[in-house]
Amino acid sequence: MTVTFGKDEIEAFKEAGNVGAGHAAIALTKLFSRHVDMTVPFVRYGDVKTILDEAGFDKDMLVAYEDLDITEPVKYKLAVFFKPESVLNILSVLTATSRNKLTNEADLTNMQKSLIQEIGSTIILRYIAALNKMMKIDAMPKDAPVIKFDQAEAAFSRLFQNNQDNDVFLIQLNLFTEEQRFECQLFIQPDVASIEDYRKAFHLA
Repeated sequence: MTVTFGKDEIEAFKEAGNVGAGHAAIALTKLFSRHVDMTVPFVRYGDVKTILDEAGFDKDMLVAYEDLDITEPVKYKLAVFFKPESVLNILSVLTATSRNKLTNEADLTNMQKSLIQEIGSTIILRYIAALNKMMKIDAMPKDAPVIKFDQAEAAFSRLFQNNQDNDVFLIQLNLFTEEQRFECQLFIQPDVASIEDYRKAFHLA
């Protein structure tokens, strides 16, 4: 049976998404050494297939992504995806280099991959901090997120299809500096076993 949150729980996650986005923009401002601004995050909640469609990925598109699992005191999976254009735009700001196309992981140097990994890790950890603050918990991942590359549909399916009973939140961030714009898609899949814990933590039980 698919487990769904009610309206109040969804609004609580949206609020956490807005807070996390703001924290991420501040942290990225420091990393980029220039002001990073954002639009209001786009937030959706639904089953695995619906959310993949909402994210707007071509199924064969190469994506850069990082993921991790939180296992206590609540359980959820979290991942951040970057489309090729966003990867290239980020690198153009950070390294003052430009290229028009990214079709293979081998197109990037190890240093460039490390830079994208740092950006992804910053965004993920800021969202965890926002959720921790809202729920008054101290959840931390056991392992640091690592950058990976794959086709969008394959990556998304590998991460989320094994737990199709658990719906997924999509939080799309549109960020920009004076020189470039880039977006990323953050996916959060709360575990069915933690539903009541979430409701209690959000003071909704």
